[in-house]
Order: sequence, then structure tokens, then C-alpha cells
Amino acid sequence: MTLYDLLESLRDEPDNLTTLLIKLDACLEYIHNKGYYVYDFNLKKILLENGNLTFKSFQKVITPINDLMNTKEINIFQLCKIGITAYNSMVIDGNINQEYYDFIRENIEYFNNENIPDDIYEYYQEVFLNSNITYLNSYLSKKNSNKSDNQNSLSRRKSLATDIGVAYTNNDDAYVKILFIPSLLVFTYILSLILYFLVF
Repeated sequence: MTLYDLLESLRDEPDNLTTLLIKLDACLEYIHNKGYYVYDFNLKKILLENGNLTFKSFQKVITPINDLMNTKEINIFQLCKIGITAYNSMVIDGNINQEYYDFIRENIEYFNNENIPDDIYEYYQEVFLNSNITYLNSYLSKKNSNKSDNQNSLSRRKSLATDIGVAYTNNDDAYVKILFIPSLLVFTYILSLILYFLVF
């Protein structure tokens, strides 16, 4: 089975397609970390091992990296082309030229549909519109980490507010300080005034 066949079979299964694209991204990062790059993203040349995507799936289409940064960027663009077109039920190879890159960049809003998760579409926008070249897995991890930090911060604020509220409503000492003492002072003041007028 080839990657082309697998993508064809997942055209109407966006959740499974998302899982595959995340695995494909992880595989690409692994290839880069080993000092290789994918020189041909013809999906029919990427062969799956027992139906699974592995490093071996790319053995026919990888070669050692010379220009590391530029080559990684091109591979990420190529993988994004595969992903964004697959979500739009078009299974095409990932080999990309300037003309195709420009076409996606200038028309990216037309590729957005209900099949693409919001986070992944935002990732494609970052890559094609802002040239923010990063791996999909890294992007999602960072985004989830930011969401988690925001939720933790909100949770701490709610907890603090709750703790203060509990202290002022349930704590006897807080009740004495907040309500009883001022009431006692006002009562003493009024009593002093009455006694003053009675005596003088």
C-alpha cells in the first residue's frame, strides 16, 4: 500500500486524516533529525510498512541534507500542500513549485472547510501566509501549552476569589473584623452622644 492509497481511503474521514497527517509530520521531523530530507513527495513512491507509516516508508525518496534549513522548510511546505489539499478531497503529490505555493498562499481561505480542525487551518495560515515554518506537532504542542497556561491562570484567579469569599463569609474572625467591630464602634459613639446630652 502507498501513502497515496491511504490518503484516498481517508478522504471522507477527517478525524483519521488528521491523525495520519500528525503522524506524517512526526515522521518528517524524525527524517530531518537523522540528517535526511524527502527529495520526492510523489505519494505513490512512499510505501507503507504493513499499512503503517514509518521511517522505512520513505527509504526510496530520502537523501542526505546539504542545505539543512532551506531543505527542511521546503519539506514542510510540501507536507502542508498534501494536508490542505487532502482535507479538500484532492489527493495530489506534495512536490511544490513557486507557482503552486503562490496559488495556495493567495487562495488559502478557499481551502478552509468544515473538515479542517481550526488549529490545523491556523497552522496552514502561519506557514503559507506568515512563512512561520515549524512542524505541525510543535505548533499544536505550543498552542495546547498556551491554552493550558491560560486555563491554569484563570483557575488560580477563581480559586483566589473563592478563598477570599469563603474567608469573609464563613470565617468567624473575618466576621468580627468586618461587621462586628464597626457596628460596636458606631453603637459606642451613639451611646456617648446620648450620655453627653443627658449629662450636659
